[in-house]
Amino acid sequence: MWTYHDLHAHMDQIKTPFIIPYSAVLLTFLTFVGITFGIALDFNLALPVVFFSGIGLFILFRERPLIFFGILLVARMSLDYSSQYLSFTFYDITLSLSQLLGIGIALLGAYCLYLYYPKVKTFGLNTPFLILLIWGVLTLTISLSPSLGISEIIRIFDLYVIALLSYLFIKSKDDLQFLLKAILLSSFIPSLVALYQYVNHIGFSDADVSIPRIYGTFAHPNTLSLYLFSLLVVSFIYYLLNRKNFTLHQEKIFYGLSLFFAFLLFLTFARVAWVITFFFLFLIAVARMKKLLLPLVLIPLILVLLSPTFQGRIMESLSPAPDSSIVWRQNLWSDVIQKTIQDDRILIGSGINTFPLFTTNLRGSLPGSNDAHNDFVKFFVEGGFIGLGILLCFYILLFEILIKAKHTLAHDSVLSGIAFALMLFLLCLTIASLTDNIFKNTPVQWIFFALFGALLSLARRTVHSHT
Repeated sequence: MWTYHDLHAHMDQIKTPFIIPYSAVLLTFLTFVGITFGIALDFNLALPVVFFSGIGLFILFRERPLIFFGILLVARMSLDYSSQYLSFTFYDITLSLSQLLGIGIALLGAYCLYLYYPKVKTFGLNTPFLILLIWGVLTLTISLSPSLGISEIIRIFDLYVIALLSYLFIKSKDDLQFLLKAILLSSFIPSLVALYQYVNHIGFSDADVSIPRIYGTFAHPNTLSLYLFSLLVVSFIYYLLNRKNFTLHQEKIFYGLSLFFAFLLFLTFARVAWVITFFFLFLIAVARMKKLLLPLVLIPLILVLLSPTFQGRIMESLSPAPDSSIVWRQNLWSDVIQKTIQDDRILIGSGINTFPLFTTNLRGSLPGSNDAHNDFVKFFVEGGFIGLGILLCFYILLFEILIKAKHTLAHDSVLSGIAFALMLFLLCLTIASLTDNIFKNTPVQWIFFALFGALLSLARRTVHSHT
């Protein structure tokens, strides 16, 4: 997918000699090699390597911002796994590589607010994120753990920064195509690791699944499954953008890559990702690609007939056992809601990002996850009715902005189709948030808001071109 021409399509911003930005690219590559060897050889090399990586990335940001953005997306999708082996301690604070990256992005975001302030004022996502961030800051005054709250506020600000970077640097359909390629390229290492896990029977054990569930470079199979679902959405958007120019060979590559993502998604045995993938494709089939309808009917039927594990996962969802994850989640939701009411926190909650701590205080340190697996319950516990209202307001504003963007782009069938795909993407994530940790799923949120920012940039440029 990547060609020499792709890198040179964005050379209009050259301000320094040719060698500087490419030295930054090389430095960034050597950084990740250095970190890998630093871990493998047990040398204390990682911190200085990360420091020089930051310098290299900043140079790249100044000289080739779009290429910098692409590298950022590619790198982020493989960092979760490194937290098991690599962390940095500053005084009493321990940070993983992905958390360090998050702090760096927050600092970069502050710099961008200063550097591009006139353009930032026109950014359509200012209001929804500002509401979310103000609410988060206010909850620190009553929080069970202000430090947990601060880390979440930084993460939310990072999502805003990702959308803003996309808004600032995506200026054409060619730039959008570059972004899509970067997101698809980000799947290389996670997919390779996931395939290795499948071949070698490595993964998470589940009482309801006869084979280990692959998780790639992420912390859990559910995270990988939602990431793969996002890649299928990106693949569809890439198809919309290029279908008129696709050769037969390119079309075969596209379908092969999509089937590969779908195959890995199946091997995660994550039911919520299965459901939203089917829902997304079904709506796309009804609205735009009716040839997908027959496969969407046949494939689940074939899997039910040929895969006892798939059949078991479906039946367990319809009639869950007392010790199933479904019943566990339902009991957790009931317990934390009742505790919130008993503690008279029904209006303001326990503070942003305190759900795990709230659960631990209630139930103790039991095996398994202490996350909410339901964003609406999470926001109610952390913010009471105000927090729940903030989340609903956030989603409503996002839908409203997408609808307006689709209307603005109505004259362009391709971009209008992409806006429609993002509306379905957001709808699917909202549905999934009823049974999973979507709001905390940083890789998926990065992809969604990178695409969102790009769409708003193209919509704004469309308006200006017609005035």
